[in-house]
Amino acid sequence: MNTIGQLASLTAGHPFRESIQNALDGDVAVVQMKDVDPEKGLDNGKLYHVRLTGRKKPDYLRRGDILFVSRGYRIFAVLVDEDLECTVACSHFFVIRVNNAQDVMPGYLAWYINHTQAQRYFSQRVAGTVLPYVNRNVLEELPVVLPPLAVQQGIVKAHCCGLIEKALLESLIEKKKQLLEGLLEKTLEQYQGDRV
Repeated sequence: MNTIGQLASLTAGHPFRESIQNALDGDVAVVQMKDVDPEKGLDNGKLYHVRLTGRKKPDYLRRGDILFVSRGYRIFAVLVDEDLECTVACSHFFVIRVNNAQDVMPGYLAWYINHTQAQRYFSQRVAGTVLPYVNRNVLEELPVVLPPLAVQQGIVKAHCCGLIEKALLESLIEKKKQLLEGLLEKTLEQYQGDRV
């Protein structure tokens, strides 16, 4: 069985010496923890912009990169599924870049990292007592079940359809709740006038 370390390269996110402040004249966008969600993915609409200083040449994110959240109570991966211009990930992430897309689809690898099998592997190997974290070696040694590309593609499509369906159902539930609240409010209004 292949491991993440055999299928992809891993780099740490860009190191920032100070807290990240949004700069109006910033020429580099930064992905932070607030910009990612295991189900909604990467929200690049409100990324902070900064002016990078220092000698380290930034490793800009590319379509197909996977951002791995290695710290906290939710260990998960998010796929960069669109082209981003001059964007880096902060140091809270590992950036996983697939070596050969003929072996593994980035979307499948991101899905697999979030799947129960991989999550069980991480939960047995997390370090840290106050804030759990997964170190680089643990991530690199994650065994990956690798079906043929056509099967990987089918899994990714099914997963995406499931997320869309869930979002639609949640939206429908919220709209029904608002409709019901409105009807009940109008019902109460009929009787409030009698008491005044």
